[in-house]
Amino acid sequence: MQKVARLEALLLKNARRWLSKNKYTEVVVPHIVSAAGSCEVIDSLFELPYFNKTAYLTQTGQLYLETLVPFLGNVWCCGPSFRAEERADDRHLTEFTLLELEFKGKFDFLLETIESLFSAMMRGTGIKISIPLKRMKYEEAIETLGLKWGMDMMSTDEQKLISLNNNEPMFITHFPKELKYFNMRANDEDPRIVNSADLILPVAGESAGAAERECSPSKLTRRLQESSMYMNYIAKGGDKKAFDWYIHAYWDFDYPIHSGFGMGINRVTKFVLGLSDIRQSTVFPVNSEALY
Repeated sequence: MQKVARLEALLLKNARRWLSKNKYTEVVVPHIVSAAGSCEVIDSLFELPYFNKTAYLTQTGQLYLETLVPFLGNVWCCGPSFRAEERADDRHLTEFTLLELEFKGKFDFLLETIESLFSAMMRGTGIKISIPLKRMKYEEAIETLGLKWGMDMMSTDEQKLISLNNNEPMFITHFPKELKYFNMRANDEDPRIVNSADLILPVAGESAGAAERECSPSKLTRRLQESSMYMNYIAKGGDKKAFDWYIHAYWDFDYPIHSGFGMGINRVTKFVLGLSDIRQSTVFPVNSEALY
């Protein structure tokens, strides 16, 4: 327990030092939110009554950070992410710590930023990271695994790829847009895919999700309305205007191409300590079987 607490503190301390050095502004984002502040995964929303409205516990601060990029440049937040997943297994918590960054820059700069931050976080842990990390496109990954186009990769698939990469961290990039969030920017050469990346770690698997962000308001609106996430939300009686504040920001202000990512601190802790169970990655693990 003490070892885990000290490691969590070290990872966050190193991250904050890096963020300060690179002139990132910390933003305090809300944790009781509308669907736009929460619906990364519609089926795992924690719903709660909010006066005479329906609100949710947040899953991500991403959209809030995005809207501030034209004004503050580099921004970040860190806080709890809530997932109402009843399964109690070795990879999922119902509450975990999520570190999120948004900033001006394109895809290559995005991956370089993740590498730089991740390397800084590893200082003092006894783990050395050789950068640049290997980059494998989704199309090559599924060919290697014998999967079909459009299929998502399971944790066992991720570890097979890791084993083929000398058991070292790597990126899987350029996923089909149907598998990812609606605001990830489509690739200019292949509109089937988005400029996205997952950071895959030994033992822990996917530990960061990243992408360029779409900054055209008309494309954003269309992608939102066509996304399975939004259609599922509306079919369940969701508010059609829940995302208006976010979309309107892109109509009202001039947004440059920008990128961002979220990194799960518990997955990183799991990697560093070589833990078999995510519930061992924090002092007070919260899942469907445990409340404190």
